[in-house]
Amino acid sequence: MRKIIEFLREVASSLFNGGAIFAQLSPEIQLQLKIERLKATSKLVPSLLLGNIFLVCFAFLTIKSFPDTFLKYSLFLISCAVCIGGVKVWHTKKNRFNKLIAGNTKSLKKHERPFVFVAIILGCLWATLPPLLPYLANSEEQVIVIAILAALLCISGFVLASMPVMAYSFLTPLIISSFTVLFYFGTEHVLLNAMTLIIYIGFIQTSALSQTRSIVKLIVSSQEVAKQQKTISLLLKDFEQHSSDWLWETDENMNFVRPSDRFCDVSGMTAASVSGQTVTSLFTSSNGEQHPATGVFLGSLSRRISFNDFQVPVMIGSEMRWWSMTGTPELDEKGGFLGYHGVGSDVTLQKKTDERISFLAHNDALTGLFNRAHFTEVLNQNVSRLERYGAPFALLFMDLDHFKAVNDTFGHPMGDQMLVEVSSRLKSVTPVGAFLARLGGDEFAMLIPKSVSIEDMDALANNILRAVSGTFEIDGEQIAIGISIGLALAPRHGTRPDQILRNVDLALYRAKESGRSGYKIFESGMDSQARERRALEFDLRSAVQNNELELFYQPLMGAESNKPVGFEALIRWNHPIRGQIAPVEFIPIAEGNGLIKEIGDWVLRQACREAATWPDNLTVAVNLSAQQFDRDRIVDVVVSALSESGLAPNRLELEITESLLIDRPDEVLATLMRLKDLGVSIAMDDFGTGYSSLAYLLKFPFDKIKIDKSFISAIDTDKAACDVLRTIGSLGKTLNIRITAEGVETEEQVDFLRAIACDQLQGYFFAKPLKQEDISAFLMNTLAGTLANNKGIANGRVAIAA
Repeated sequence: MRKIIEFLREVASSLFNGGAIFAQLSPEIQLQLKIERLKATSKLVPSLLLGNIFLVCFAFLTIKSFPDTFLKYSLFLISCAVCIGGVKVWHTKKNRFNKLIAGNTKSLKKHERPFVFVAIILGCLWATLPPLLPYLANSEEQVIVIAILAALLCISGFVLASMPVMAYSFLTPLIISSFTVLFYFGTEHVLLNAMTLIIYIGFIQTSALSQTRSIVKLIVSSQEVAKQQKTISLLLKDFEQHSSDWLWETDENMNFVRPSDRFCDVSGMTAASVSGQTVTSLFTSSNGEQHPATGVFLGSLSRRISFNDFQVPVMIGSEMRWWSMTGTPELDEKGGFLGYHGVGSDVTLQKKTDERISFLAHNDALTGLFNRAHFTEVLNQNVSRLERYGAPFALLFMDLDHFKAVNDTFGHPMGDQMLVEVSSRLKSVTPVGAFLARLGGDEFAMLIPKSVSIEDMDALANNILRAVSGTFEIDGEQIAIGISIGLALAPRHGTRPDQILRNVDLALYRAKESGRSGYKIFESGMDSQARERRALEFDLRSAVQNNELELFYQPLMGAESNKPVGFEALIRWNHPIRGQIAPVEFIPIAEGNGLIKEIGDWVLRQACREAATWPDNLTVAVNLSAQQFDRDRIVDVVVSALSESGLAPNRLELEITESLLIDRPDEVLATLMRLKDLGVSIAMDDFGTGYSSLAYLLKFPFDKIKIDKSFISAIDTDKAACDVLRTIGSLGKTLNIRITAEGVETEEQVDFLRAIACDQLQGYFFAKPLKQEDISAFLMNTLAGTLANNKGIANGRVAIAA
C-alpha cells in the first residue's frame, strides 16, 4: 500500500502540482507549498467525509435491487466506518498542521499518509458501484448510480485543486472500475458512453488543473508578500533605530497607539504617557492656545484626509519645536475609520534656517532693520496706493557724518557696533507704523505711510538729530558723530518712485552741503540747482583738456620783512559761456565725481612749472585734496612734478586739511613722512577748526600751520579769538613751527599778528590773487616801494588787478 501511495504521489506531483510555475521554484518553496496545500485540504476533510457518508446513506436507501443484501450492508457499514475514522484522524491532527515547517519532509509525509490511505479505501469502496449497473432492476436506480459516480468525480475534482495525490488515490480505483464495467458489460453504444465519460473526466480534471495552478500562483504570491512584509518589517525596524524620522499611529478616537522609541525620544515622554494621549492635546499648548498651522493640521485630521510634510509646531517642555507630519487614514472594508498612521520628523533646524533666509531676504543682517530690497518694495506699494487712492506718505534719507573716520580710526568691528547703536536710537524715535531701513553702509531711510505736515517733519528730524548726534560709548571709547537728513513728501514732492527718490536725495545732499548734522526738506529750487550742478559737472569733465583751468597766486608776505616769501596756488575756471567760476562752486563737484584727482594733479604740475620761473627764494604752496592722498600715488605725482619742472623740493609746500588726518590717520602720516623725506614742506591748513589738531602736531612734525581766516576776522571784535591766536603763536615758538595767518585785511590785524610772532601773512591787505604774468610786476613794485619808503606797504595796499 505504501508503494502505491508513493507512486500516486509522484504521478500527481509531476502532472498536477502547478506545471512550469511549480518546477521553477526552489525545493524549499515547493515543500512549503505542499505544506500549505495540506493545511488547505485538511480544512475540507470533514466536509468531504460527511459528504461521503451522505452519499453512502443515499445509495443505501435508494438502491433496492442490490444483488446481495449482506454485501450491501457490509459496504454501507465499512464506508461509514472509514469516513468516521477519517474524521477522527483529522480531529487528532488538525492542531499539528500549523506546526509544519518547510524543510521537514518527514513530518509532511507523516501527516499526509493517513488522508491518502483513507482516500484509497473510499475509492475502492465506491469502485463497487459500477459493477452493480448490469444487475439493477430498473433504469431509475441506474441513473442514481451514475449520478452518484458523477458527484464523486466532481468532489474529487475539487479536492484535486488543493491536494492532487489524495484525489488520485480516490479516483484511480473508481475510474478503473467504471471503464471495466463499461467495456465488459456495455452495449452497442459502449464507445459513445466511453467517450462521454472520458470527456466528462477530462473537463473536470482540466478545471481542477486550472484551479491547481491558480492556487499555486496564489500561494507563491502569498509567500512573496510574506517575504516582502518581513523585509519591510526589517527596514522599518532599521528606520526606527537609525533615522531621525519616526512612525506614529492613532486609533479611531485619534489617540496615539504603539508609539515608537524615536517618537518617545523627540516628544520627551515615555511610551506609557504617549499612548492614549490625543493628537489635539499634544499639539495644543498648556494654556489652550493653538498656532494657526495647528488649526489647519487638526482640521485635516477631523476631515479624515491624507496630508504630506505638513509643518506644525509642538511644545516640548518650554521649547517650541517644529514637526513635519505625513499621515494617511486607515479604513475598514466598509469604509469605517480605523485611525491614522504616518511618519513624522523634527524640522526645527530647517524651519529656523528657512526663517533666517526669509529674514535676510527682507532685513539687514547687522542691524535687523529692513534692507534696501524690502524698502524698495514698501516704497512701490505706497506709490501704488498714492496712484490708486491718493494716499500721501513721507520719505526720509539719513546719512551719518564722519562715520568713515570711525572705521578707519577704531576698526570696522567698532564701526559695526556703532551702526547697531545708531539703529537702536533711530528705532526709538521712529513713529508707529513707519518703516525704517538700512540701505547700506551708513545710509538709512524711513517711510511714513500717512499724511505728515511740515511741522511734523521738522519735529521728527529734530528728534533724530538729538538721538543720533550725541556721544556713543563703545568698548570704553567715547565717539561723537552726526547725521544729515533729507526729507520729501509725496505727492507734493513727486508721484513716481524715481522722482521721489531723486528729490529726497537732493534734500540730503543740500543738508550735507550746508554743514552736515542738519536736515533739509526738499524745495523746488533744489531741482534747478541740481540740474545746474549736473551741467557744470558735464562741462568740468572737458575743462582740463580744453585748457579752461587757470592758476592764480596769492602772495605770502614775511611778517617782519614785509617782502614776498612765496605764493599759494589758487585754481580758477574760465568757462567759455559762464565766465570765471570760483573754486567754491566747482571743487565740490570735482570731489563728488572723482575729477578732483585729475584736476589736483594738473594744479600740482602747473604750479611747479610756473614756480620754476620765479626767483629761487620764493616758494609755491599747493593744496591737496583728500581724494588725491592714495598711498604711493601722491608721492609718485609729486616726484614726477618736481622732475618735470626742475623745481627744487624745498620750494614746494603741500597743504593738507585736518579732516584728511581724521579719516585715515596712520596711512596719511606714513605718506606725509615719505613726502617730507623728498625735501618738500608740509603745512596744516585751516588750523583750529577741528578738535584734534594738537594731537596731530605731536604725531607729525609739520613745517607750518595756517591759522583759519575765521580767527583773523574776529581780532577786532572777539577777545577770546585774540587769546586763541596768542596761544597758537606761543605753540609755534615752542614746537618750532612757522605760523601763517590767512585772510588778513586790515592794518590792525597786521600789527596784532606781528606782535604774537606770526611768521607769514596772507590776505587782501597785501594783494589779491595774481596771474602768472602779473607776478613779476608785483615783485618789482614791492621792491621799489620798499626802497622808496620803508613804510610803503604799511601806508597803503599794493593793488594789482587779478
